[in-house]
Amino acid sequence: MNIDVFRNLSYGVYVVSTMDEGRATGCTANSAMQITASPATVAISINHDNYTNKCIRECGKFAVNIIAEDSESMLIGKFGFFSGKDTNKFQDVDFKIVEEMPILDDTCGYIICNVIDTMETVTHTVFLGEVVEGDVQGNDRVPMTYAYYHNVIKGRSPKNAPTYIEE
Repeated sequence: MNIDVFRNLSYGVYVVSTMDEGRATGCTANSAMQITASPATVAISINHDNYTNKCIRECGKFAVNIIAEDSESMLIGKFGFFSGKDTNKFQDVDFKIVEEMPILDDTCGYIICNVIDTMETVTHTVFLGEVVEGDVQGNDRVPMTYAYYHNVIKGRSPKNAPTYIEE
């Protein structure tokens, strides 16, 4: 099988955020999708080894921060290549709290969800979330796709990403 075919699937680039006993934390993700419009439901996929996985389980809520093509690229690295267990990823990053969730300012939108179900795979948890809030930030901003991240920014995926392919 040619595993490069997976790079042709359409993905976005997101920072999934949550709370860790009152402290904001999160990780870069590229697996988020709308499941239904009514009731509004979203699914995300987070690696079992990511500290954010544990925090979402304990908090019962998460936010999907939608990275824009013109967002600071350091957001992807800061949230994707360090662990929230021993790094305050929100330090020196502009954000606000909405519905008790940390929301990054430098995005084109966000969706906040209550966890309503989970599904376990060998390496990842799929969290199903009922949407409780969401908004657009900057009407003219274009959401970053995974293809744009790889082809224009020349970014790479961390080992825990569902789309990680060893080079």
